[in-house]
Amino acid sequence: MRRVRSLAPEVLVVGGGATGTGIARDLAMRGAEVLLVEARDLCAGASGGNHGMLHSGGRYAVKDPVAAAECAAEGATLKRIARFCIEDCGGLFVSMPGDDDAYIDRFLGSCRRAGVWTEEITAGEARRAEPNLSIEVRSAVRVADASIDPFFLAWGNAESARRAGAEVHNHLPLRSLRVEGGSIAEAVLGEGKDEVTIRPEIIVNAAGAWCGRTAAMAGANIPMELDKGSMIVFNGRAVNGLVNRLRPPSDGDILVPHRSSTILGTTSGPADLDDIRASKREVDRLLEEAAAVIPGITSARMVRAYAGIRPLLSGGEHGREASRGFRVIDHQDEGVDNLVSVAGGKLTTYRLMAEKASDLVMSKLGKRGACRTMVEEISPPAEPRTAGLQGSLIASRYGALASEVEAHCRASPLGMDEACSCECVTRGELEFFAASPDVRSSADLMRRTRAGMGFCQAGLCAFRLASALESDDPLAEAERFLEERWKGIAPVIRGEQLRQEALKAHLLRCYGIDHTGGGER
Repeated sequence: MRRVRSLAPEVLVVGGGATGTGIARDLAMRGAEVLLVEARDLCAGASGGNHGMLHSGGRYAVKDPVAAAECAAEGATLKRIARFCIEDCGGLFVSMPGDDDAYIDRFLGSCRRAGVWTEEITAGEARRAEPNLSIEVRSAVRVADASIDPFFLAWGNAESARRAGAEVHNHLPLRSLRVEGGSIAEAVLGEGKDEVTIRPEIIVNAAGAWCGRTAAMAGANIPMELDKGSMIVFNGRAVNGLVNRLRPPSDGDILVPHRSSTILGTTSGPADLDDIRASKREVDRLLEEAAAVIPGITSARMVRAYAGIRPLLSGGEHGREASRGFRVIDHQDEGVDNLVSVAGGKLTTYRLMAEKASDLVMSKLGKRGACRTMVEEISPPAEPRTAGLQGSLIASRYGALASEVEAHCRASPLGMDEACSCECVTRGELEFFAASPDVRSSADLMRRTRAGMGFCQAGLCAFRLASALESDDPLAEAERFLEERWKGIAPVIRGEQLRQEALKAHLLRCYGIDHTGGGER
């Protein structure tokens, strides 16, 4: 287990999502001494609960032109610096019967003013690009949307930050802050034998949906509201590129191709940070809306449903009407002169958020150093050394670290054997990442390799993940992991799939495992 090296770092960054890891990378590259801590695992919060969409800006052009312009610029930047975790597949906005015929003109005009690239095409051209589209599509516009893997993005940022000298710790929660004389004098991290007290010069609160709770530890306030969005993962690619409904943002109007799956989203509703999961009602609502655009979606196999929390800036509007912009907040006016918070924003704009926050931090430190994150790649893709699909997948997943991962797979006796058939993950990949001090559970291992994310939701690989971890009680570890997967499976199972899940439950009970946690069946 890693121990905190510096008890008096210049900057403590709280939050290991895209924004927090982006800030740690930016500051470390500028020469600051940085310690990043995350209560759970990297990207286990809001960053990991989105639909993996790299926005062109089109979705916000009409209602939120500032956010649209930011997405357009940052999307182009990320396609340069984060190639290893982005599929630049493009996207469409399509209108259906009942949609406002005048909306397309507003959309095109708004995109033009915000600097969002568009190309109007015919309905026939749209159907040739997307054969599963409804024959009732009336008009279509091409945009520069793409899909992005948020888990690999955050992990890549963290590794890049470490290479630049930052210290990064997951599973090390911030427990308390002590304010003295208008400044935070101490921060207590961890608990029990892992507890440590540090004295940072500046604290950056990048805790996403948990930003308000973190600020409150120092007696500060953030004007923010939380909004839950639920999504469904389907097996297979129902669309070749992203498909959006050409209307004001609503439920079930985005389909994102993501590796070998499709993600449908999203809903909008009240959020509870202590119970973040999708419901059957939300699943039904998403299916109903999406079926108008992709009629075959109702017969596609649903793998799981999940939810994420949007941290939105309060400004008199709520839910979908609230701005997707962000703010970097200096809490000096509240009597805490060394606390900076970053609130709001989108995954697509995380790098810009990190840059602006880092600008303020460097100014407070009295240090100079230009931002380089818009030009230097996070993790340059590697050339595969192993021929075939497996070598290509390793190279595409792990960027600059791919050569090390591949070398381990080739050297290990069973390293090239398949461990997860759904995501084509080898035993060697599991072994490589299981050896990291960052990895404490099967879920941690899943977020770094994608093993367990696929079609069977770890039904066939849970024991291999637990085995790679060399857990003291591999059966208990497998059961915990399968229980967590079940929370996403329960809202989507029906018909033949329900019978298959019943068979899986029966087989697992042969090992003494109840993967439903004794809850909803």
